[in-house]
Amino acid sequence: LVSEPLVQSFPDKPIRVIVPTEAGGGHDTIARIFQRAIQEKALLPEKLVIVNIPGAGGAVGTRKIKDAPNDGYTIGIWNPNALISAKLMGITQYDHNDYEIIGMTGFTDLGMGVKTESPISSVSSLIERAKSQPGAIKLATEIGTAAHIIPMILAHKAGFEFRVVASGGGSKRLASILGGHTDISLFSTSALINFSESGLRPLMLFSEERSSLLPDTPTAKESGIDLSITESRIWLAPKATPEDRLAIIRQALEAAIQDEDVQKRLKAFGMTPEFGDTKTVLADIESMRALTEPIIAKIRR
Repeated sequence: LVSEPLVQSFPDKPIRVIVPTEAGGGHDTIARIFQRAIQEKALLPEKLVIVNIPGAGGAVGTRKIKDAPNDGYTIGIWNPNALISAKLMGITQYDHNDYEIIGMTGFTDLGMGVKTESPISSVSSLIERAKSQPGAIKLATEIGTAAHIIPMILAHKAGFEFRVVASGGGSKRLASILGGHTDISLFSTSALINFSESGLRPLMLFSEERSSLLPDTPTAKESGIDLSITESRIWLAPKATPEDRLAIIRQALEAAIQDEDVQKRLKAFGMTPEFGDTKTVLADIESMRALTEPIIAKIRR
């Protein structure tokens, strides 16, 4: 008798990648950049299949990732800011501790944008207006996401409060601002650039230094607010997915991000193409949690 091999080669069928947003969004675009590179470069013996599961600010899709079989054939892409915020806000009952973290494939700078003709001309004018007319500045947001929490951190540090308006995802927040229903919102650097043609004006960035993509947009730090936050893209797997399978996927992602074409496409999308292992991701998450937790506690009081 010939015994069966104890461990079959992995993967021997396509791997599902759950994206907790609609097709065409930021997370979806990044997932498809890696999907294409991994297939074209044959970095895995099987292809990645993108599955979009939008809803509840990502909560529907992230739950699907968490509850999937832990065999390595279902993974997902998301951002840690939203994962932490959703748990702290009571929107979900789980956070990063309920997954295996495969790694990070880059990050994007974040910033605030207003309507082109908005009277809010600078960070100082925003603060002055918000302090002199409490509750007058209407923030377009998606409750429990980075678009909600990060502006709250900004307001806390600057000593004012926004009037929060639940508007939805990025395109809906843009429509809310352009329609005059709200005044300001958080967007990624790429969204600030893309939406500028529609009538959005970048007001500030939360990066350490000015972006070469938006050289005329000041940082919050330049304006006297000590706040620097990026939004990374992390890859997740269900808890207890075997480490040897995670390692195979991790190696494929790390190899893909070294590819010149992948780096070019990520940079064009406003991403800094940098791979981070599990330890790096966890350190970033703990740093973000320390910043976020007291703000959310204040919001929920």
